Amino acid sequence: MAGFMRTEEFVRKVVDVVKESGSWGRVASIDLETKILSPTDFLSNERVLAAGVSWRTGDKVTTKTILLAQDTDEAESALLEQLGTVLASINPLVLAGYNISGYDFPLLCLKLKQYEGFLRAKLAPGEKPVYPKGYWALKDALTRSFILDVMHAARFEIAARDNTTAKYLKLSAVLEHAMFSDLPLMKKKHLAEGTAGDSASKGDKIWRMWLDKDPKLLEYLEADTHDTLLVTERLFGVR
Repeated sequence: MAGFMRTEEFVRKVVDVVKESGSWGRVASIDLETKILSPTDFLSNERVLAAGVSWRTGDKVTTKTILLAQDTDEAESALLEQLGTVLASINPLVLAGYNISGYDFPLLCLKLKQYEGFLRAKLAPGEKPVYPKGYWALKDALTRSFILDVMHAARFEIAARDNTTAKYLKLSAVLEHAMFSDLPLMKKKHLAEGTAGDSASKGDKIWRMWLDKDPKLLEYLEADTHDTLLVTERLFGVR
């Protein structure tokens, strides 16, 4: 009978395959910023205000950030298409993110379904929709990539190093841990800080930054995907 494999071991084996095949450039770190003005907005129908992706091209970290042009379904559809186009250029084997399994991934799946309905609603009876390439690229990335939640990888690795119980940690706390102290992290979480423990106040801050076209929103987003990628590399021994 085969030995019991822990989830952390399985994830590490998957990442090792990608790493050892020389395909680390096909690991995409992604993050979404959304319009959340109350706790009930979470993972419901919140508007995607911005999306970011970071990945390796050789020794360099490349980052692409996409900002919603208007608070409309049409603009959000365009953002999703642009995100799909970026992901198509990477052809990701792995989609990595901090709490990606708890937020970004399910929200993108929901938005993709809403996008389908939005396009179908514009058709005449009996007419079949023709989806743009960006839609198919996003669908392909979401349905074929391995989803790597860096939050879980970080909490177990930090617990092992500190000889303590694994705890859920905010990304800002992870970035301050000693095991990442030598990395060239951007650390921009403070740019969108709300009231401590109040996700709605942070959501309001993000919303106002988007309304004001504050360039710090893209700076914040770029730092999140960049830093998450570097943390992932340290956790899985990517040099």
